Amino acid sequence: MEFSEALRTVAKALRQAAEGKASAQAEAAEWKRRFELQMAQNQQLEHKGKSPGECNGDINAQQMENSTSQPMLRNEANEQSESCCINGLCSHEFLHDGETDSRGKAVQNKMMRKASFKLSWRCKGDENDQHKHDIVSFERGNITAAGRSSKQIHLKWESTPQTVLVMTKPNSTSVQILCAEMIRWMKEHKKLNIYVEPRVMGELVSESSYFNFLQTWKDEKEIMSLHTKVDLVVTLGGDGTVLWAASMFKGPVPPIVPFSLGSLGFMTPFYSEQYRDCLDSILRGPISITLRHRLQCHVIRDAAKNEYETEEPILVLNEVTIDRGISSFLANLECYCDNSFVTRVQGDGLILSTTSGSTAYSLGAGGSMVHPQKTHLAESHAFS
Repeated sequence: MEFSEALRTVAKALRQAAEGKASAQAEAAEWKRRFELQMAQNQQLEHKGKSPGECNGDINAQQMENSTSQPMLRNEANEQSESCCINGLCSHEFLHDGETDSRGKAVQNKMMRKASFKLSWRCKGDENDQHKHDIVSFERGNITAAGRSSKQIHLKWESTPQTVLVMTKPNSTSVQILCAEMIRWMKEHKKLNIYVEPRVMGELVSESSYFNFLQTWKDEKEIMSLHTKVDLVVTLGGDGTVLWAASMFKGPVPPIVPFSLGSLGFMTPFYSEQYRDCLDSILRGPISITLRHRLQCHVIRDAAKNEYETEEPILVLNEVTIDRGISSFLANLECYCDNSFVTRVQGDGLILSTTSGSTAYSLGAGGSMVHPQKTHLAESHAFS
């Protein structure tokens, strides 16, 4: 057993080394590509004797080459784009979408720009870099720290939002009526591109042909690239709808605007009756936002499983529950943090919740409510 464990450890180390080498090679190739592109641009500037016709021919040939693969994602040739995360939310990207829908109607073929934005810290309405971190004072031996406020983080749009995703609570007539009304308003008054779930798309199109302009997705692959198209997510429902919207995005999540139309409302601060004023203010900006933390979970089902057969990580906004399942015996769990032993749990299971999830299952199991601005991880015992 010890020898097999050692082999698995060596195999894991070799795999990590190979992955690191591949990542380094990919990064080196990217920098080489950028260098060659810059050199080519410099050479074009030096050869000013080139005729305009030849230049136009090169541009047209490049455009034809780019149009063969659709949809196409590329970065804007701008120095400002280097300061933004390519895979994150603050990015300058173009999406060339030339697909057609099931009704044979061509989806917008023009170049769509995903709106970029900037986050800043503010204190009493004024932008101030001091408040990026807690301010600690040691004056007269009295240690104090500046408390954070939900109003400190501001979002300022650097370009106008163009695309909105609307997600709704299912099987609700009032939600369906408000959804249709809100979509009409956003299309007619704000000229926005609107995505909806396939279920909502079917309901609205069957109600009226007016909603044929709506866009949706067909498979998991299109869902994975949704964050590159959507600037804003609007949810109509309760906290469950917000959780469902967050689970749709396996990576970066666009800003979510949750309107309260459900039974619980810990994460739905906006009133549905005031959606026009709310959306108008949000689309204009700047606005105060609340950053909510998610857990990245890795499931290891069997110690004897092949090291190379790994599962995709799961991003969780609410909580993770580890329970005894159908077993009639109590679960014995040992909890570690950074390889340091924390505690041992004997019972039906364990609930590990984020600050957002502290008002859900964890609260029902006797846990404490934690402010969402905190970076804590709440632990509660599960009872069946």
